[in-house]
This record gives sequence, structure tokens and C-alpha cells, in this order.
Amino acid sequence: MLIPATGRLDVHSHMLPGIDDGCETIEESIASITMLKQAGYVGTICTPHLWPDMFPDNTPSNIDRWTGELTVQLAQRGIEYALWPGGELRLFKGVTDWMKTHGVPTLAGSRYVLTDFWEDHWPKYIDQSLDWLMAEGYQPILAHPERIGITKYETLVKHLKEATARGVLLQGNFRCMTGEDGYHQDQRVRQFLTEGRYWLMAMDMHRPDALPSRLDGMQMVVQEYGQQMVDLMTIDRPRIILTNG
Repeated sequence: MLIPATGRLDVHSHMLPGIDDGCETIEESIASITMLKQAGYVGTICTPHLWPDMFPDNTPSNIDRWTGELTVQLAQRGIEYALWPGGELRLFKGVTDWMKTHGVPTLAGSRYVLTDFWEDHWPKYIDQSLDWLMAEGYQPILAHPERIGITKYETLVKHLKEATARGVLLQGNFRCMTGEDGYHQDQRVRQFLTEGRYWLMAMDMHRPDALPSRLDGMQMVVQEYGQQMVDLMTIDRPRIILTNG
């Protein structure tokens, strides 16, 4: 897939229909793409959840195939919008063994890997998994750290500082700006933006009915932190991923 020369690119999206808690039908995928195009987006990396306990069929090979099928359906409908395969890898005990069996779910075939976890603490296997990826030549990105369930802010920041010092990148969610994900998430996303902790911001789009609030969140970042910051994290840095920079 050619990389569009201009326009925004979303690196975290549950666009593929009917395979996780994202879009349920092709019509919902198209409705989402329509809204994204109106907001200046020209392409999306499809990152369905990779977590065998909940979505056992979601493997890198299947996601590659499903992304290709959706691309064909868009072309048949005359919809110009770029898609690439990826995944949102849930970090769990034994995830490295899972990757050795099923493959590493990179973003658009690059060395970048989108990861997440939801525990209310920072288990040892989180650092072990991230370090394994880096030792194997991959670049891990930790999605929406502002939503991690660690209650004490200082404890969360301590772990994030240690992870980023070792080379992990952070990706924030636009919707957290609106307060719809909770008070603490609203406060943390702004604190992390102010402190320059994010390398990327993304929609984490699931279904079209929730996309407007995510787009509102992007506009709030523009208003509070400037257009240049949003352009850096939705135009420039996503192209670094797509060119495997």
C-alpha cells in the first residue's frame, strides 16, 4: 500500500468489522472512514485486540488477510482510503511465547509494535515483554498509558519514566481529553501532553457512534497545545512508522 503524501494517519483503530469490540459491520467501517476523511485522515493502521483469552482468532496472519479483504471492499465501492494491518497486543504472562508461535504483530510490517495492558499495578512481565521486543529489534509503543489502572499517579509516572528511558514510546488517546474516559484519565492525558511524554496521539476508534467525541478530543488538543503538536503526532510521526524509520 502506497503511503499518501499528505494527510493524517491513525495508528490505533478497531476498524476491521466483526472481529473484536470495534466496528461490527462493513457499513460501520465505511461510516467511520467517512468521518475520518472529513477530519483530514487519509489512512488507518488496523489494530484489533490481540489477546488469546478473549479473541483467539486474532493473529497477525489473520489480521493481514482481513485488512486485505476490507481494502478490496473499499475499492469495490470506490472509496479511496489506505489501510494497513497491525494489532493492539495485550501484554500478559506468556505473551512472548505466544509471539514466538504466532508472530509479532507489527504496525504495517514495520518494526513498531503497539501494546497495552489494564492491570492496576505494573507486573514484572510487562517490562520483560517490552525488553524482549526491543532485544529482538522491535520498537514497542505503549498505548494510552493515561488509562492504565494504577491509582497513584507518582507510581505510574515512575514506571513510565523507566520504560521510556529504556526506549519504549507512548501513545495517548484523544478521547481522554473530553473527560468521557474518567476524571483521572482527563487529568493524566493533559499532564502527559504538558510534560511531552507522548510520541503519538491516536483515535483508538471502535465504532462510528463514538468517533465524534474522539475527533472533539483532537480539536481540544489543538486548542490547548497547538496545531503543530497534533500535526507532529498524526501526520509526521505515523509516516516514520510506515517508512520503518
